Amino acid sequence: MTSGAEPLVQAFLDDLVADDPVLATGLGLLAGSGRLPSWSAAAVAARVAMAERHAARLRPLVVSPDRVTAVDAFVGLQIAQRLHREYVTRRAHRRLPGSYLDQVFGVFPLLLREVGSHDERVEALAGRLLAAPLLLAEARENLERGLPRVAVLIALDEADGLLELLGPTVRAFAVDADRPGELDDPSATACAAVADFAVFLRDELLPGAPHGCAAGRDVIEDVLLWEHVLDESPEDLAAYGREVLRESRAGMRAVAGELGFDDVPSAVAAVLGRHPQADEIVAAYADAVAAARRFIVERGIVSLPAGEQLRVMPTPPFLRSLLPFAAYEPPGPYDARQLGYYFVTPPRDGLEGDELEEALRNHPYASMPTTGVHEAYPGHHLQLVSANAAPTLARRIACVHGGGNILVEGWAFYCEELMEREGFLSDPAVRLMRLNDQAWRAARVVIDVELHLGLMPFADAVALLTEAAHMNPADAELECRRYAVDPGQAMSYLLGRREVQRLAGLFFASRSATLREFHDELLAWGSVPPAVIAWGMGLAPAPAAARATP
Repeated sequence: MTSGAEPLVQAFLDDLVADDPVLATGLGLLAGSGRLPSWSAAAVAARVAMAERHAARLRPLVVSPDRVTAVDAFVGLQIAQRLHREYVTRRAHRRLPGSYLDQVFGVFPLLLREVGSHDERVEALAGRLLAAPLLLAEARENLERGLPRVAVLIALDEADGLLELLGPTVRAFAVDADRPGELDDPSATACAAVADFAVFLRDELLPGAPHGCAAGRDVIEDVLLWEHVLDESPEDLAAYGREVLRESRAGMRAVAGELGFDDVPSAVAAVLGRHPQADEIVAAYADAVAAARRFIVERGIVSLPAGEQLRVMPTPPFLRSLLPFAAYEPPGPYDARQLGYYFVTPPRDGLEGDELEEALRNHPYASMPTTGVHEAYPGHHLQLVSANAAPTLARRIACVHGGGNILVEGWAFYCEELMEREGFLSDPAVRLMRLNDQAWRAARVVIDVELHLGLMPFADAVALLTEAAHMNPADAELECRRYAVDPGQAMSYLLGRREVQRLAGLFFASRSATLREFHDELLAWGSVPPAVIAWGMGLAPAPAAARATP
């Protein structure tokens, strides 16, 4: 497939990876693997100017009569708009201390991914570890006082995880690479810098930090227009979330009755009580993933990308404070081996009695099939590996700088309902927990909108999630902290499912095709918003953001 935007997208990508070596590693490239990006005032200004320069070159192609070229140019513009939103609208370098720690986490893909030989990765790790003090010094220089309390707290959580990553984990990698001790001094240097930064966060930024965390209407509306490519108001979307929350609760009441319970909390409590023991959790998730993969192959629901591989494993210790349940880490488009990682967070070591039981209830057998569908087959793993093989560069890199959520999360959530309809998630206990997850996703829309418009206090967001998703308050608070620092992400699950369903309606109304053909064609568009895919397929006009582009 030929795209007239390809040379411009390639030039933009070249500048992006030269500027941000952590991004390069995530894509599967070795370039700059021994560096961390600079966030000095001059570097941030240059980054914004670079994005604006490439946006000016791409903008004229958005109105190209060739839809492939127009879509690719629009995807490039989305990346530029993300950078503008991050540094100009949200001022992340001034307001979000976790942004700096995210960059230090750039050592993680060097440990996990096969980017270069072991020797090359040890050298790269040393470089990034030694670069951490300068980046965190830039953070101290840039960050303002009076930051939202939740932004400081999530950064402190991240710092705790980093000390595990930069210390024992990094040193163990050097031993495994047959270069014991070579990372000890760089590791100590980086750990000291992170520990000092945590003291700065705790002693200088946390005292007096306000509880409000609204990103503001301008941020939410920019996300809706440019990121999710939706033309509804934030208030309309919050109302939709509340409507689906009511429907989900009604559905749960019906299934609870089917299971023989008089009320939903009793049914959920019983289902949560059926779980594996701590040392059986990862194997139980792996079994659920294998069953989902067999099902989609046998039913011909979607094609599997050639060479895809998935490893189910315990969440690394340094990520457990940030990922209380399960998560997926994809390969990059330039990784030779398309190996994804499905992380499962087991209970914390040392728990006993009621505390252990409470942690184990996060992993009921009845949730594992749905989680496996969402994270693996045919959810995130299959979609993101398919995106890595998309026919144009723009589609392969549509996720750059945190993009693509409306399709990535929407597809995975769509797959949950799809697999229930196809008969895989048919057990009543499984359906109850799928509806519970649906209520969780509906509550996320309400929280995402109202938290960032300043209409919902943070404590009320935690209370809503605790009640709507039958979640314990500690985990609900961790979830809401994440929503507070990433406006627009939490809403993308439910809204994305709705948009994939709308795209399916347009597709089948215009052509005679199988479900598998629809899925395969959709996934060939990469992690592009469904409204843009509909435009690219010729099923809908250009979205408002594209029409407004001069």
